[in-house]
Amino acid sequence: MSEKILITGSNSNIAKNLIKFIPKNKFIKKINSNDINFSKLEDIKLQKNFFLQFNKIFFFHSIIGTKRIDFDNVDKINESISVNLSSQILISEYCLQNNKNAKIFFVGSESGIKGSYDIVYGLMKSAIHKYVEERKLLYPKQKIFCIAPSTVIDSKFTKLRKDQKNVFKSINNNPKKRGLFSKEISKLLYDLSFNNTKYLSNTVIHVNGGKFSRM
Repeated sequence: MSEKILITGSNSNIAKNLIKFIPKNKFIKKINSNDINFSKLEDIKLQKNFFLQFNKIFFFHSIIGTKRIDFDNVDKINESISVNLSSQILISEYCLQNNKNAKIFFVGSESGIKGSYDIVYGLMKSAIHKYVEERKLLYPKQKIFCIAPSTVIDSKFTKLRKDQKNVFKSINNNPKKRGLFSKEISKLLYDLSFNNTKYLSNTVIHVNGGKFSRM
């Protein structure tokens, strides 16, 4: 039987480009927020066995734009935590415990290193990075890793950011003097997840053009 692949947040540019790279003989299930509300963890629990069908899961669903952390913003904070962290970890944990062949792929962010104008988003990405590095696998065929890109200039998040001056400054200060394209991240994800990289696991790959080099 053809390998079964699940892609969440399938409307993202990175997801769309990844799908183009995957061979046609692979079974791909695409879901987005219209199919599953990732902010409602009880709804996810009811569908937990759905996720066991898939040997490879790519998590692309996320939200950004939470206001500053304060008591007037609790609902938005909880939504961000559920979508950007809890839903992904819960699904990952269930699959790793019940599928000996589970291979889980996350998209992190440089926000997990330096923070973000959306504080909650940055904290959730940092937690994803730590989870990937520390989560001990139960079976030798399992895999878990994360790609953490710098500014992806053709992503919806980047285009919708209100602090475009900061976006331009970040790109201008990068040693490569440019931002990333979604297709570059998708190609790297494809190479790492479909080619012979069986020993690679529990790794966060930071794709930032050497932005944080200091020497």
